[in-house]
Amino acid sequence: MKKSCIYKQLIALIVMVTMLLGCASLSPKILESETVPDVDKRRNPKILTAFFGLDNDLPRRANLMYRKAYGKDGMPLVFSHELDPKTIQGSDFEVTTIKGNVFIVEAASLLPANEEFELRTVLLIGEYGSYPDNQPVSVKIVGDLMTRTGQNYNGQSIKVIPLEEGPVLSYAEYFIIDEKYPYVKKGNGCDCPKEETKLVVKAVWSGGVRAINGKELGDDERSAFVVSMLKGMDTVQVTPFKLADLSDNDNNIDLCLKEDGIPISLEVKENTAIDPRDDKNPKTQIKVVSRW
Repeated sequence: MKKSCIYKQLIALIVMVTMLLGCASLSPKILESETVPDVDKRRNPKILTAFFGLDNDLPRRANLMYRKAYGKDGMPLVFSHELDPKTIQGSDFEVTTIKGNVFIVEAASLLPANEEFELRTVLLIGEYGSYPDNQPVSVKIVGDLMTRTGQNYNGQSIKVIPLEEGPVLSYAEYFIIDEKYPYVKKGNGCDCPKEETKLVVKAVWSGGVRAINGKELGDDERSAFVVSMLKGMDTVQVTPFKLADLSDNDNNIDLCLKEDGIPISLEVKENTAIDPRDDKNPKTQIKVVSRW
């Protein structure tokens, strides 16, 4: 069952230690449904992005979540399939720098992106070299990191998005709000308006984002999100009438659509969002997959 709004507000207060991805507890109580979409059983899991988000810059208050977090590096990884929380540990990850130094990750956390449909982002906390002379260039999975469908990421690796680059889209999926959906009406991180929304496109960024002005993404940024959608034999471009799943300090944003159809791709215009270092996003585009 999805967390209540009250619980989500408490989580939001906790994870405000950083807009990166929060640096929350390393062994959180993950709230997840018991069911797993059948489509995930047919797709091959892979690492989508690794983002060098903060270099020796996690704030002192992050120690409330992990006692050694202050001044460490932060690197969010996004995966194609939701993860089995019981299999996540820092020793599952190995980071290599441009000079060939190899680091085992000190700590790993799913928080704050631990809501329904969001268990695909892990924040790595530790020391992974320094920008610009010896920054991290790759991450490898060296332990049994499992998906909720029982598939193993062990052995996979990916290049790291450099520190100076801005955030990009890592993953996008669409779904409907039906009677089975764990709908949350009010509070931080709550959902699209049920009566007005035909489809939801969930956009997952490479790391935590906010608007260029430093505030939460909202109505001023809606037109920068363009969804290409199949309607019969035609392809049309639509923009969301509202953004949802906000103010919870994670890397997931819901786009609320009034149109029926099949979303096939999502584009976000450049200079729409910034990461924790205030780096602006480039124009970024990604395929939209079905949740079903």
